[in-house]
Amino acid sequence: MLSEKVGCNVLDTLDMVDCLRKKNARELVEQDIQPARYHVAFGPVIDGDVIPDDPEILMEQGEFLNYDIMLGVNQGEGLRFVENVVDSEDGVSGNDFDFSVSDFVDSLYGYPEGKDTLRETIKFMYTDWADRDNPETRRKTLVALFTDHQWVEPAVVTADLHARYGSPTYFYAFYHHCQSLMKPPWSDAAHGDEVPYVFGIPMIGPTDLFPCNFSKNDVMLSAVVMTYWTNFAKTGDPNKPVPQDTKFIHTKANRFEEVAWSKYNPQDQLYLHIGLKPRVRDHYRATKVAFWKHLVPHLYNLHDMFHYTSTTTKVPPPETTQNSLSTKRPNGKTWPFNTKRPPMSPAYNSENGKDPWNEEEPGPLVVENPRDYSTELSVTIAVGASLLFLNVLAFAALYYRKDKRRQDSHRQPSPQRQTNANDVGHAPEEEIMSLQMNQSHHDCEGGAPHDPLRLASLPDYTLTLRRSPDDIPLMTPNTITMIPNSLVGVPNLHPYNTFTAGFNSTGLPQSHSTTRV
Repeated sequence: MLSEKVGCNVLDTLDMVDCLRKKNARELVEQDIQPARYHVAFGPVIDGDVIPDDPEILMEQGEFLNYDIMLGVNQGEGLRFVENVVDSEDGVSGNDFDFSVSDFVDSLYGYPEGKDTLRETIKFMYTDWADRDNPETRRKTLVALFTDHQWVEPAVVTADLHARYGSPTYFYAFYHHCQSLMKPPWSDAAHGDEVPYVFGIPMIGPTDLFPCNFSKNDVMLSAVVMTYWTNFAKTGDPNKPVPQDTKFIHTKANRFEEVAWSKYNPQDQLYLHIGLKPRVRDHYRATKVAFWKHLVPHLYNLHDMFHYTSTTTKVPPPETTQNSLSTKRPNGKTWPFNTKRPPMSPAYNSENGKDPWNEEEPGPLVVENPRDYSTELSVTIAVGASLLFLNVLAFAALYYRKDKRRQDSHRQPSPQRQTNANDVGHAPEEEIMSLQMNQSHHDCEGGAPHDPLRLASLPDYTLTLRRSPDDIPLMTPNTITMIPNSLVGVPNLHPYNTFTAGFNSTGLPQSHSTTRV
């Protein structure tokens, strides 16, 4: 564009460069260059010399690991794209909002088949559904749309790439601006509003370049910003060597004295909120950054034939190259891409090696990309098998416990018959009867059937009682010597219950007591 403005040959690169070198510098600067909307006029170009490769690839190769970086954004960088919208002073109407989004998509992404989906998704993300009919809210979200796409997302991606390999990185978000008649009162910190604070303009007062009404807060904030910037230039750390403090008693107290600017890393994404209420925060506009970084390229490549276009310009390939970067508009016209083509989807890697980019179809090209459900199926099978295995284990444990309980019940002895006091007394009585019967039988065989049975001494019932279990009740005297009278020829040892208190008829000692010793 500049070569055409100053009358240089644009067909031959060498002649064009030689022509520009011979032009006066003022002549080059005074040219009015109007870039395409949402683009920059002189952006970085990957030419193979100054910028040999994609910056992401160069940073992964460690080309910039020896450099410290401090970068950031202002709160309302996208103001310049909203100022020209009709009725922006009173807010943005619904029709103006829809037109701005459609124009934004057409200018940056062309006319892909998924344009409608992309446009509606952007409108959905930047609609405040709690106050969707408020024109001022709609204007604020429109500023945020341009700010996030044009400044925030590229800055965060750059910080992530640089900090990924341990290089010192500091990120800030500037939230303050001076009061000026040059900007609408509803605007936030727009692009370039941090410049007067970097150069200390609030300390010297308004100038022609910065006609602001600076306050003591502006002076304090300017001292803070200059301290941070100069510290970083000296040591690579904005916190040292000069600390944040209030140098003069008549100045505003420094609100950054207790704030330590932490390093940025891809995990925590800490950044410094620079404003009248300073603080260290994390994940600056993380949702919107992820939207532009991940979802929008996915929506743009729905058919694997359209490319994400960034604001960074790129040298287009010559028209004679094999891969022609052009596609058809709905009206039949073609438009070129100004960025590199992304890697082809595996769906295009056919066996014959044909590149669908080289084939021009008379009608619209519809590419179907079947979804692979193998991962979902594998996960479902694994979960089902795990649940089945757990059920088998539970059933086995239940059956084992039931079988063990059955075996334990079979091993328990049957309950013994309950005995009473008379049963205990029968044991020694039956012993005496057995002895009498054996003696009688012996006497009958020996020819002296009528000799009385004589015992050396009575059985010691005390020993018998001592050996009895503790739970058997004690015997009474009436149950000790009861002998049936049905035994013929066997005289009783002593009359039933004929013992007195101190004498018995047999001359034996006093009757035994049933009391346990």
